[in-house]
Amino acid sequence: MKEENLTQLSTEELHKKAKTLKVATIALFVSMLLMLISGIILTAKKGFSALTVTPVSFLPLVIIFSAQLKKVNEELKKRNA
Repeated sequence: MKEENLTQLSTEELHKKAKTLKVATIALFVSMLLMLISGIILTAKKGFSALTVTPVSFLPLVIIFSAQLKKVNEELKKRNA
C-alpha cells in the first residue's frame, strides 16, 4: 500500500480521514473484544479451536489504524498551531 503524504491533503480531508480512522479503529477493537470473549467461552465449553486465536490476528490492524490516526491528528495539530 502506498504511503499517503498527509501534508498534501486539505484540512477538511484530514478531518474526514481522522473521523473514518477513529470509527474503523473503534469498530475493529470492539469486534476483537467480542471475538475474544466468545473464543474464551467456546474454549471453556468445547475445547480449543481456531476461533480462540482469531482475535490475535486482528491486533496488528488495530495497531496500524491507531498509528495512522495518531499521524493524522498530529498533522491537524500542526495546522491549527
